[in-house]
Amino acid sequence: MHRSGEIWMAVILGIILVGYIGFRIIWRIVGGPNRRYYQRTKTYAKGTVQQGLYNQSEIKALVKLAHGDQYCGNTSLDEVASKQVYRMSEKNIPNVVGPEGVLHLYNESTFMTSAMVEAAAKYWNLLAGETIVEIVDQHRLCDEVIHDGKSSRRVLGGQTYHGRGLLFYPDNWRISHLSKKDRHNWQEAVLIHEIGHGLGIPHLGGGPFGNNAINDKRATVEFMGPWSVGLEKSPRQNEFGVHSTAVDGAALALAGLSWQTPRRLASWVLTNPQAVVIYNDGQITSTI
Repeated sequence: MHRSGEIWMAVILGIILVGYIGFRIIWRIVGGPNRRYYQRTKTYAKGTVQQGLYNQSEIKALVKLAHGDQYCGNTSLDEVASKQVYRMSEKNIPNVVGPEGVLHLYNESTFMTSAMVEAAAKYWNLLAGETIVEIVDQHRLCDEVIHDGKSSRRVLGGQTYHGRGLLFYPDNWRISHLSKKDRHNWQEAVLIHEIGHGLGIPHLGGGPFGNNAINDKRATVEFMGPWSVGLEKSPRQNEFGVHSTAVDGAALALAGLSWQTPRRLASWVLTNPQAVVIYNDGQITSTI
């Protein structure tokens, strides 16, 4: 009986061990308990570019705009024209846009208010020339969730791509010395920026990774670069709100070609590159 008991105990422990290992594998696959809640649409990053929505001469013009200069744009996007791929450093650029060709967002953030989130969606839709971002009132309808968290790193927010959705870190913001208008504009710029990553747009601060500006501690006018206001090196234009540029528009046009359901977006940039969308203290104006 004693020997039999040891055998049964070993069998039970073996079953528990196998079950635990299986649980851990599944846990890692789904990204823990929050993956399906905070990101309901799987990250898409095939790196292919839909042909025919823009002709080759238009693609070259978009790439030239998105290329930018030392502190704006992203030179990796040149490959859209030369190799018909959407990637940086041999890695495909991801997005979280569902098969409908619209990014559906559900907001649980208290830092980014409902009004700010609705304004960010309107901003992107004006820039695109059609609806590409929608705010939904039911979690089951979203592609991902906007929510708040904590981080020991000095980051303000982030598009995660690995199941944690759009995250913002209220405790990391040090903007209490700014005017109410500047605080709102900076928050909105970061919200628009992170939604842009969800749409598949990389950083637009210059160079092959779009991070020249941040590496040299410079702020930019492009909201997909390191946008700021009220700091010594912040562009003066940022004091008047969050201004889109032709670089932002061209980058959106190229990103839309890489979605699950590719779309022709922001075509205005080819004929009217001076057009602009401006967010300033809750008000949005556009010349597009």
